[in-house]
Amino acid sequence: MTLEAFSDGLLQWTVRLAGLFWLVGAFMLFRQIGAEMALDSITAKLEKTARDLEREALESGELEKPVIHKTETREKTDRWADRDDAARRGWIAGQAVVLAATALAMILLHSFAAWMVALLVAGQGVNFFWREHAARRAPPAEAAAHARPSASTINAGWVSLVIAMLVWSAAFRGLLN
Repeated sequence: MTLEAFSDGLLQWTVRLAGLFWLVGAFMLFRQIGAEMALDSITAKLEKTARDLEREALESGELEKPVIHKTETREKTDRWADRDDAARRGWIAGQAVVLAATALAMILLHSFAAWMVALLVAGQGVNFFWREHAARRAPPAEAAAHARPSASTINAGWVSLVIAMLVWSAAFRGLLN
């Protein structure tokens, strides 16, 4: 076995293992999105129930003044955060679909993996710019910090770029079918 054949085989298996890693990551993203949606639903129901109970207590005379005091600024911030979270979640779901398709192409060493990984990396770049833009438009500073990409998201972007370079190297060497 020559050194070139060995390195080709090693690169192919590295691409396949990275594809398996990404496939697991895609399923974890879908799971995270489902959990966030469930928590949002539970939170909305709890807030509605609290408002209904407060209104009933005020109407019956059990309470003299409202218990929950939300300022107009807080209401505005909450509405902005809800819309932003829904948009972010939708983007993540789309990226998770691309991630799963890319992972399958990588596992199969399909030539389409080179294009899919480019789409994935470009999508992450767009996400970083979009999140920074959203942070600059956020009403208060706490919402701006929430809107920016986390350190783990930035690290995932760097890892994706490294994996993309491996896939592109495999494509350049003719190792993808």
